[in-house]
Amino acid sequence: MSAADWTHQEQSIARNAFETGKQRSIEALIVILREQSALLDTPESIWKYHDFLSSERYQYEGRAEFDTANILFNLADMIKQNLISYEDLEGLEQTKLSKIKAMAMF
Repeated sequence: MSAADWTHQEQSIARNAFETGKQRSIEALIVILREQSALLDTPESIWKYHDFLSSERYQYEGRAEFDTANILFNLADMIKQNLISYEDLEGLEQTKLSKIKAMAMF
């Protein structure tokens, strides 16, 4: 979907939800990292921690930029991860909401 397919209001709603999801993902990651760091007691646990953090960084950077071409997929993914709710998307056109709901089911 191109930017032309979005009203200014819809872009604002989507961007706000997207930024909210990104912030919540970082907050959740910090909690997990604090819990996991307390369990570090072997070299293997350190490398496992490193691998987990690298994976999380890759996922975060994959959704770092707001892009209307991929935003429906990104918002659906954030819904699946409980980073945002459908309430955060109120005001989007029904067609866009239906697509997000469908994608969030898989």
